[in-house]
Amino acid sequence: MQEVNAHAVSNGVFDKLDNAFKNFFEKRAKYPRFKSKRDKQSFRLPGSEIKYDTQNKRVYICRIGWLKMRETIRFDYTKIYRITVSCRAGKWYVAFTLEVVDDRQLGENQALTSVGIDLGINKSATCSDGTILDNPRIFNTYAVRLRKLNKELARRTKGGRNWWKTVFKLQKLHARIADLRQDYIHKFTTAINRKYGIVCLEDLNVKGMSRNHKLARHILDVSFGEIRRQFEYKALEVRYVPRFFPSSKRCSSCGREQEMPLSQRRYVCDCGLDLDRDLNAAINIRTFAVSSTGSKKPAVKTAQVLSKGKTKQSHGQEENSVFAVRRNV
Repeated sequence: MQEVNAHAVSNGVFDKLDNAFKNFFEKRAKYPRFKSKRDKQSFRLPGSEIKYDTQNKRVYICRIGWLKMRETIRFDYTKIYRITVSCRAGKWYVAFTLEVVDDRQLGENQALTSVGIDLGINKSATCSDGTILDNPRIFNTYAVRLRKLNKELARRTKGGRNWWKTVFKLQKLHARIADLRQDYIHKFTTAINRKYGIVCLEDLNVKGMSRNHKLARHILDVSFGEIRRQFEYKALEVRYVPRFFPSSKRCSSCGREQEMPLSQRRYVCDCGLDLDRDLNAAINIRTFAVSSTGSKKPAVKTAQVLSKGKTKQSHGQEENSVFAVRRNV
């Protein structure tokens, strides 16, 4: 214990323990166990315990010394709150928690413009302005390699040298898949937020949707939750329509509803509308979210994202129809 920084042991332990028990009581995980040395390797240090050298791209950690970094901090910051050192697929990373000045400027009329987004499997996202994010199906691209490595791992003696070699190969491949998925989602969400001030989404029940064993892998590969998470901290405001809102069944022109099986990819209405079903749903999501919060007595539950990452909620009427998340600018 004398070789380890005291803050590395104590910092963040209670937060992780609190999250572990919350996941247990909400039936998302099993009862918490002691951390194993084979689990994720990470620790936190407060900003007062480190030194950062911008010119030489290095960071000083107590009892370890100066460590070279591949890149510098890309933001102008006023304070370093803490760092998190973690190992992922054999590579070590340092994540900085910084205090920065939010000097982002909204474009002309950006705060007044809104876009509806319909998330799906064939197309990861369809926007009400016609923008389409194709599904790259990253997991399917590497499915054969994953299957081969898993078979190779099953033939190894657990704990042996060759077994660990295969484990490291699997870790690198899973990290590669996760990085590719994060890359295309970041590019999409950033492009949308630079153009629009209000993003309208569906409040999808991803956990319930993933119970369909035929579509579960494809649903999780699209990462609906990650798209939602990135919009919540990037966008000026995010509005959610109820999960049972008939966005695909309702005509975006006249408001008439009809049954729409999954095999029917175009929405054809008696009023003359002939539109792609995903585009029609995105327009309905935008129309409903904007009109519901734009009424004289809006029934909206608002969550303002504070500077330290905490969320403060204020509840409206009981018959809330739209959930909105706003970012202070």
